[in-house]
Amino acid sequence: MNQLEFQELGLYDPSAPDAAQRLALLEYLTGLGATKEDLTEFRNELPGLASVLKLRSGRDLLTLDETVERSGLPEDLVLRINRAAGFPDPEPGARTFSEQQADLLATFAAAEQVFGRDAIIQLTRVLGSAAERIAEAVVSAFLVNVQAPIVAEREDPLAIARANTAAADLIPLMMALIDEMLRNHLIAARRTFRGTLDGVETFRLAVGFVDVVDSTAMTQRLGLAELGAVLGAFEERAIESVREHGGRVVKLIGDEVMFVASDPTAAALVALEVRTAFASHPVIPAVRVGLALGDVVARDGDYFGPTVNLAARLVKIAQPGSVVANGEFANALKAKAFEVRELGAETLKGFVDRVPVYSVSGPR
Repeated sequence: MNQLEFQELGLYDPSAPDAAQRLALLEYLTGLGATKEDLTEFRNELPGLASVLKLRSGRDLLTLDETVERSGLPEDLVLRINRAAGFPDPEPGARTFSEQQADLLATFAAAEQVFGRDAIIQLTRVLGSAAERIAEAVVSAFLVNVQAPIVAEREDPLAIARANTAAADLIPLMMALIDEMLRNHLIAARRTFRGTLDGVETFRLAVGFVDVVDSTAMTQRLGLAELGAVLGAFEERAIESVREHGGRVVKLIGDEVMFVASDPTAAALVALEVRTAFASHPVIPAVRVGLALGDVVARDGDYFGPTVNLAARLVKIAQPGSVVANGEFANALKAKAFEVRELGAETLKGFVDRVPVYSVSGPR
């Protein structure tokens, strides 16, 4: 494409003060393979088009009808899988599916034979959600650490486009890392079948919630950058402790971490270590931990049931800097020579009967 074509598309004005800079950007993008349609669609965010050109799988997009034909799946199933992956239904006649997507959909039957249709749809939801979170984290990291410094120094669309390209060129490496990490996590997660409840896996676990005390007040006195750094330090220390004792971080919930462990002793050590680590932190007031031992339901990498609810309620009544547990957890720790003290029975939201609560201080 040349200058005249750029002008005809309304993308370039030779008399504009930034004409040379604009032309360099357009020529760079066309060098990456941008078409007239691409430039028109992304006319208001041209620097970001560079990453789109590098990331999209294939240039030829398919309509829903073409995807159905190529994949061999019925239309309603294609749409169901697409929704489970986190994407909206396409507009009639819109070209939104890549050829690679269609080819992957064609393998659905083989996966269905192994796991069953409903399980595959649910796994797709989990994968879609995880991929969406990873994508959001990558984009945020790029904006804060790469694009923001460029803009702060000098607004340079071409430099931003080149940075987008450089970041997108790292995606194959990221995919290789994800592949390796997933394989290793699958090996680590392997276990013997331990029974089901209406087709759902159930087993006995120690569940813990670590919570930053009075985080609302902390957020009001800290700048956003400092707040992010502080919460990052909290999460990092909590995750390290969980890993060191063979537990698993289930999820991060803002200023709270949920973890599980098969051994209540390990869960107690995690709780005590994290509490001690932040006992004299210059910014974080303190942390508190709620622990419960009992049966849980495993679903989509998360855990549910009364035991989880109990641990979540216990952390909210714990005093700053304390670790509290339910009776079953406390009894398991007594056998391991931990210092456990009964605090009395508490009324907890969602529980009919008052719940005996115990403090955990550490091994004697």
